[in-house]
Amino acid sequence: MKAKLKVIVIMALSAIVLLGVIWFGLTQFTKKEETPKGLSADEILETSVETEMITTNLGSGGYIQLRFRIQVSSKDAVEELTQREFQIRNIVLSQAASMTEKEAKSAEGMIKFEEEMKNQLNELLQSGTVLRVYTTDKIIQ
Repeated sequence: MKAKLKVIVIMALSAIVLLGVIWFGLTQFTKKEETPKGLSADEILETSVETEMITTNLGSGGYIQLRFRIQVSSKDAVEELTQREFQIRNIVLSQAASMTEKEAKSAEGMIKFEEEMKNQLNELLQSGTVLRVYTTDKIIQ
């Protein structure tokens, strides 16, 4: 009788542990992204900063003029990013210096540029994060 009871207890505990592992896995892999979705245009404008037109040389020759709208996670981050405009310019200048005209003209090249810019800005920001970088103007000559 004791042997059967041990088997039943072990099976019950195994089932509980298995259910716990399944529950943990489901909750970890089905988490929603933390970035806000469905923001109105006004909300995006309130939590974004537009840069001035930035003109610089491309790595392959020629030059490029760029303007960005940088969306951040909070109004505090907007204020901080506004104060860090000189660092934004520095990031754009250094990235464009290694960019070819072909990369600057391609959609993939600009997506890569925006993503790298976002990553570098997130390293600088102390209050909030950069959610998205939008290229709003681009002139290549």
